[in-house]
Amino acid sequence: MLYYIHGYQSSPTGEKAILLKEELQVIPITYQESPPQDLVISKCLSRISETIAHDQQVILIGSSLGGFLAASSALTHPTVKQLILLNPAIIPPEQDLTTIKDMPLRILQDMRDPRLFQEKIPAAITILRGTLDDVVPDEWILRFAQAQDATIQLYTDDHRFSKNLHRLPDIISELI
Repeated sequence: MLYYIHGYQSSPTGEKAILLKEELQVIPITYQESPPQDLVISKCLSRISETIAHDQQVILIGSSLGGFLAASSALTHPTVKQLILLNPAIIPPEQDLTTIKDMPLRILQDMRDPRLFQEKIPAAITILRGTLDDVVPDEWILRFAQAQDATIQLYTDDHRFSKNLHRLPDIISELI
């Protein structure tokens, strides 16, 4: 089953989620009911876990914060067979969190998970990277990809994949 995990400023009813649902029958996961700034990472991971618990062949598509949540979920769910991560916001352990803007420090602290750089996720991982992304630094993507032996596909696009948004279903369908 295909699931989509949206980013920090998005929702399961955002444009990307609706497009993927219509084109690929992806199930968008509702991992929070509160405003983004009130999000609690452990609660988000619990809701994702509950959603995918009874599926034996899980493919998670995660965008930005959703990429972090997808990767974290895959660490503890061996039924996750594949990750497709769109500009994943996976923070290296030594990153100075005070340099990151537009997100509460409390959430950033909860997103720092050294296991994502130390333990092998038992799933195939493909990262779709927008080369014009000004939110997630290239270094974060490269560090995570190296740690996980992930494949990176580069696109001349921004953090949201604005230019390639309507191509995403085709790009993703070639990966699954």
